[in-house]
Amino acid sequence: MSFSDLREHRSIAEQLRCSLQRGRLAHAYLFAGPRQGGKEAVATTLAKALNCREKEADSCDRCDSCKRIDERIHPDVHWVRPESKSRRITVEQIREFERSVHLCPTEASIKVGIIVDAECMGEEASNAFLKTLEEPPARTVILLLASESQQLLPTILSRCLRISFGTTARAGSPYRAKVLPLLAKFSAGDMAGIAHTYRLLAELSALLQEMRMEIRARIEGEENLGRYEEIDSKMLERMQQQQEARIEGEYRAAREQVLDEIYTWFGDVLLCVQGADKNLLGHADLTHAAQRAAAGLTYARALANVDAVEQIRDSLSRNISEPLALEVGFLKIGMA
Repeated sequence: MSFSDLREHRSIAEQLRCSLQRGRLAHAYLFAGPRQGGKEAVATTLAKALNCREKEADSCDRCDSCKRIDERIHPDVHWVRPESKSRRITVEQIREFERSVHLCPTEASIKVGIIVDAECMGEEASNAFLKTLEEPPARTVILLLASESQQLLPTILSRCLRISFGTTARAGSPYRAKVLPLLAKFSAGDMAGIAHTYRLLAELSALLQEMRMEIRARIEGEENLGRYEEIDSKMLERMQQQQEARIEGEYRAAREQVLDEIYTWFGDVLLCVQGADKNLLGHADLTHAAQRAAAGLTYARALANVDAVEQIRDSLSRNISEPLALEVGFLKIGMA
């Protein structure tokens, strides 16, 4: 199977193929969506495309590398699945996975690690896996496949670029109603230009600030560190640091939900430019807005807009300043 064969996921396949062509793949992706939603097929195709000996930025399905990846016997493509009885991914599995991906590749150009049903990692396994994301091995792409991504640690979510498969993966975003109408208006053609781009940035920044404040207020209320008046100062300082880490982790996960909505919107516009079936759109209720936005765009421009959003997410995953990452990304869109 090649990228062109992934007809039900045309937008995702095109985005991954273009990222591969440009050498801009992230070190870790989260494929989020319903079970049997095609995530494994896309993950396998990406693994083949990274290491195909006959095609560039795609898979041929004929070479020895492609065949062995399809058969799950390639020495540099590592799969992890929940154990059959417990339906858990154990810390021992993750440690073995870590050892494997940190070894030099036997024959592949890029090693690939694929964790199926990643939400089945327990707390110990999740914490062990987090170390791999914090210090990703060279020449390796890690793919997490999840149908219940909200069960993953916020610190894991914040270090992966999210790709949504189907509407189920986005149903939980509480910020969708605020983000999408703004983007639809911005992309409709009557609000082009730098001035309007900065207006969009200001509204998005305000939304993100509101999110951070809500998360802080909720967590501080839950933990109520003020009740520990008699506690040792060093212990209190450690608890405060842990609280700040939790706030930052949950904020990053929420911010990724917002960016996922933005990413999916521009993916919908790209599909409309291609004349795709509207049933493939991630935001079916904004089909007309996406079609209006697509009307004045070339394929190259629509693809560049998707790439700009991907750059924002990649920059944020590398801890680049949030205002800078947003400004650079949206200026590329606004100057279309």
